[in-house]
Amino acid sequence: MKMAERSRGAAGAPSKKAVKKSVRVGLLGLGTVGAGVAEILKKHQSMIDQRVGMEIDVVRALVRSKKKKRSGVARGVEQTTKPSDIVGAPDIDVVVELMGGIEPARTMVLDSLMAGQSVVTANKALVALHGTELFRAAKKSGADIHFEAAVAGGIPIIRTLREALASDRITRVMGILNGTTNYILGQMAKGNSYEDALGKAQELGYAEADPTLDVNGRDAADKIAILSRLAFGTSFKAGAIEVQGIERLTPAVLADAKSLGYRVKLIAQSWLAKHGDQEVVHAGVFPCFVPIGHELSAVPGAQNAILVQSDSLGTTLYQGPGAGGLPTGSAVTADIMEAARNIRAGVRRQLTPASVTRAPKLKNLGQCSSRFYARWLVRDEPGVLAAISKVLANNGISLATVLQYGGGESDSPVGIVFTTHETTNAQMNKAMNQIKRLRSLKGGGNVLRILGKKE
Repeated sequence: MKMAERSRGAAGAPSKKAVKKSVRVGLLGLGTVGAGVAEILKKHQSMIDQRVGMEIDVVRALVRSKKKKRSGVARGVEQTTKPSDIVGAPDIDVVVELMGGIEPARTMVLDSLMAGQSVVTANKALVALHGTELFRAAKKSGADIHFEAAVAGGIPIIRTLREALASDRITRVMGILNGTTNYILGQMAKGNSYEDALGKAQELGYAEADPTLDVNGRDAADKIAILSRLAFGTSFKAGAIEVQGIERLTPAVLADAKSLGYRVKLIAQSWLAKHGDQEVVHAGVFPCFVPIGHELSAVPGAQNAILVQSDSLGTTLYQGPGAGGLPTGSAVTADIMEAARNIRAGVRRQLTPASVTRAPKLKNLGQCSSRFYARWLVRDEPGVLAAISKVLANNGISLATVLQYGGGESDSPVGIVFTTHETTNAQMNKAMNQIKRLRSLKGGGNVLRILGKKE
């Protein structure tokens, strides 16, 4: 990668000789990931150039302020505050969008594609919400759009679904798609409160100052929407799926999981199912009790893991770092290299998802079945368990285990924990709403799905 010694002004188009020997890159953003990309390209410059067959030249980066001090390799990148110096600029072949958010990122990506520039993006929300629009723009202009870094950072799951498993029929995609929540849940399993675990995650850089989209499950929902498009051809919006975050979980819930032989993980999944004569897709993001011994139960720290079930291969697992400057930068750099190879070969639209004429539709989870765990705080008085059991029985729900914690002290609530046999989501939701209205209820109300061993 050449930077300071080969930098060009926005108005200075490269010579024909330079076009033949290098692919010119413009970065929209020079933050943690942008700096990571610059570092990787510089550190592995010789190897990358050999593998691509051309030099990759970072021409300039769009920044909010040129006054901000940059460290490392990023200091050598020419900076601009004008989007037009990159988007549609004649001396930029590949535009790398690392801004995040929807606007102005969406407009810049669309304008770049319509100008014939290849685009690499790590923006999961943008791809999840506007993927169809972006792919149509790429198809119309003949440009490439690459988005490996939009899901699971350093795990090459996009390319795996698009290429390695292209001949197989995928039936389920599920996993831990948010490293922040995985770290927090790991800390809570050690007895730390949610607030303390979140604070430590922020100190270590695993969580943003505003962690809302991580802890409420929306970040994982964007990612499973993208993976579902690749796996099943469906293009539902992330906002259309059921999502439950981890904010209301307590160390007591994590302790219950351990005593019952489970670990709690925030699981995002989508799968094919039959609804009458039609094939449909179910999808959701929920904290789940995962059986110890299941492939996803031991995923540590801030790691991501994705389990794919397919007809020919069966179950395959992909695990690795899901966030951070270098892991995400590695995925972005791999996409830049792929874009560069396509430019060198004169081939385009290699990674734009193929259209599917009859993609299965998203179906709500009402009639999907699962086992459930629930914890309630109730008055320490006779008949409470009988009242809860009656509500469950009236809704066709059978108890598997019942545990009671506390009691013996005046006016002190007790914890009642139970697990159910398999029942539908609709039945469980109805029963939980009725339990909430019981006079003896004092609080709690954590209800989690129990993941099956074969899922």
